[in-house]
Amino acid sequence: MLFNLFDFFVLFLILIFNFGVWKYKILKRMNFLGYLFYFLLFLIIIPYLVIDVELAYAKKHFPMSDGPNLVYTFLRFPTWWIIGIIDLVFLVKFSKK
Repeated sequence: MLFNLFDFFVLFLILIFNFGVWKYKILKRMNFLGYLFYFLLFLIIIPYLVIDVELAYAKKHFPMSDGPNLVYTFLRFPTWWIIGIIDLVFLVKFSKK
């Protein structure tokens, strides 16, 4: 399963943030620090948190989990990178209006 409950929770928080940006015009424009924080968040922080939660879940429920059955966790990085790119396009497009 590529998404678990924690992934959906993080996506829900991102959607709430994006709705706030769109509805209440929170961000007028993003500067360099905003982009840097955004890239660090989606390139490093969120994928590591998601993988950590998934590995803790696998260790708790499947004590003999090794190698091949957890390889899919590395697909979390490109998945969150794609979600981050889509979200960045959304933020840039709607924060300029």
